Amino acid sequence: MKSMRRLLLGFTAFLICTTWLQAEAWTPFGVRQLGFTFDIPPGFALTQHSQQGAAFRGPREAFLVVWGARLGKASFRAEIEHRMIEDEKAGWRLTYQRIAPRWASYSGVKNGEIRYVRAIMVCDERAALFTMNYRQTEKEPYDPIVVRMVRSLKAQGCS
Repeated sequence: MKSMRRLLLGFTAFLICTTWLQAEAWTPFGVRQLGFTFDIPPGFALTQHSQQGAAFRGPREAFLVVWGARLGKASFRAEIEHRMIEDEKAGWRLTYQRIAPRWASYSGVKNGEIRYVRAIMVCDERAALFTMNYRQTEKEPYDPIVVRMVRSLKAQGCS
């Protein structure tokens, strides 16, 4: 009976710590003047910051950039298509692409790496984007992280 209590107490402590770590591990990030928020995954360290966004280095040589952009005269669709063309010129072989009126995603491969790009429309002809590069051998562990990042990229604070 005593060992069962210790086991339950230990398991409960483990669950509390694990839940706390998971809740604390993702870091909110946003650029208010460009109207978006985003969650940075655990283990990613800030390497560069500007008024438009930031870059982060992650585990196993992953690289993440998140930023906001004013579209100017270009439409959201034209901006995304331009970015895809530029990535193809840089050697990325696009393997997935989807452009909707208010969001877009595409991915590609190059030299053993995957690039995933997500963009959303935010207020007043602005867009928020993130680009994540990681090794193809890390696809399985990074898939759920990318899914959570996609869900976390949101318009907020538009004025």
